[in-house]
Amino acid sequence: MISRKFGVCVFLAAFPGALFAELNGPPIFRTGAPADGGRDCTACHITFRPANSDPRGRLAIGTGFYLPGVRQTVRVRIEHPEAMRWGFQLTARLASDETRVAGTFAPTDEIRVRCAPDGRDAPCGGDAEFASHRRASTRPGQAGGNTFEVEWTPPAAGVGEVVFYAGGNAANNNNAFSGDRIYTTSLRVSPCVFAAPPSLTSVVSGASFQPQIGPNAMITLFGSALGPPGLRREVSGGDLFDGNFPLELACVGVEIAGQRAPITYVSENQVNAQATTLPVTGPVEVRLIQAPGRPAEARAARAGVALQEYSPALFTFFSNGRNIAAQHANFEYLADPGLVPGARPAAPGDVVILYGTGFGFTTPVWFAGQAPNIPSPIRDPFTVTIGGVTLPPQDVPYAGLSPGSISGLYQFNVRIPAGADGDVSVVIEMGGQRTQPGLSIPVRQR
Repeated sequence: MISRKFGVCVFLAAFPGALFAELNGPPIFRTGAPADGGRDCTACHITFRPANSDPRGRLAIGTGFYLPGVRQTVRVRIEHPEAMRWGFQLTARLASDETRVAGTFAPTDEIRVRCAPDGRDAPCGGDAEFASHRRASTRPGQAGGNTFEVEWTPPAAGVGEVVFYAGGNAANNNNAFSGDRIYTTSLRVSPCVFAAPPSLTSVVSGASFQPQIGPNAMITLFGSALGPPGLRREVSGGDLFDGNFPLELACVGVEIAGQRAPITYVSENQVNAQATTLPVTGPVEVRLIQAPGRPAEARAARAGVALQEYSPALFTFFSNGRNIAAQHANFEYLADPGLVPGARPAAPGDVVILYGTGFGFTTPVWFAGQAPNIPSPIRDPFTVTIGGVTLPPQDVPYAGLSPGSISGLYQFNVRIPAGADGDVSVVIEMGGQRTQPGLSIPVRQR
């Protein structure tokens, strides 16, 4: 017996014309939005249900904070290593009431827009809208993935946060419901509204908080009115497209020597970013930009930040700048358990992982904002000293970029010397520059 839930899908599968109709967009209410009952395309494409069950693929929504009433592009990216055709559906709702539409989508030759509750084509007159692919934008035979671009006009004013829901189909191009992988995701965005023009007071290393920065190094900007008031926004998977970190986050941009820099965190008083890949040294100008490229754009500048070839620094667990952010080889935290709950000290002979930034270029070279997917060792000579003992090369099995992270995050896999005991010092030196003084990790003899 065919269940009532899947009866329509099975019926349509008997008629190829019905499948071709779906190539001009799936039925509405297929984004996984809770307000729409959480429905998605696994109602018909059942081979790999539930949605998101194959971790080799992904679906992401990408857009910046919105300026009320000003049209912007929302990108939906669907990927899978085996798929050869692509589809999507997107809806925008008020975060305060997800049954209510938030703004309007614009139909194009590649994007279809339909309306609740009956699936008619836009304009929707205030009913919920669903943007989806047309047949031309499914890209039959295209491997790797596809990005759909949807023009969205946000609400005019006074509605607060907006949440996007999307469903995606990484299809095998067999013109049937079988063998396709379905994904769902969501993204919450806020209006681009600032309390005052920005004031930038300092630009420092994101690890040592010293004023020296280097190419590709993680940096921190301090000041006031840098981001929207009351906001704390970290970069998320939905902000990344084609493996690159965003050049704008929370309606904030950063320029270094005239080049836009990748951003990883924004709050009202702090912005974390990555220095651009500049093969220069000496003073450079850093600018923070509110609402970049929009009518309300505002800038703050700080000239003379020192850019040098190497700016080695290690990240720490706490603002006191002494306890190195470290892990054991199994990725458990390496720290005094009295300071970091669940952590444990290292022992002599253990291989542990230290994290830092500012150690120059690697082999191969990665540009700012990229996420390396292979081991990429540090190119230039360096030394690691633990407890006064300079480690031989065999006791540093890897030193380079941390795979899967932004190209400014380095990791050092190092072996603890046999005689180490207590809170032992750690110093990494390259090009005559040293990591910040006073750093240590706890080591206890077994």
